[in-house]
Amino acid sequence: MAKTVAQVMTQDPITVTPQTPLSEAVKIIAEKRISGLPVVDEKGKLLGVISETDLMWQETGVEPPPYIMILDSVIYLQNPARHDKEIHKALGQTVGEVMSDKPISIKATQSLNWTLDKKQLLA
Repeated sequence: MAKTVAQVMTQDPITVTPQTPLSEAVKIIAEKRISGLPVVDEKGKLLGVISETDLMWQETGVEPPPYIMILDSVIYLQNPARHDKEIHKALGQTVGEVMSDKPISIKATQSLNWTLDKKQLLA
């Protein structure tokens, strides 16, 4: 019989809330040597995930949209609003500002093989 997700998943994961300071989430990830944390609301409902990738935004920052200067005026060559989310993420101070807010969840009863196949499709 194939293994299920329940047989390999962490039963009681460490979680954070959107209000958790980013420094606290970084500390937990580093101390526990984990790649990310589920982000939950006060009722325990999954809202998102904060991962090492999300935290990299803090280090790398964001490139501003291309622009030209004419007579001390900035003229953007692309819509600067497109970059707002990335800029906000790079400057975030709480988990909620930096987390990925579209988590993919899988039922614990699902087979591990099925789950791995789906991961390939999503990559």
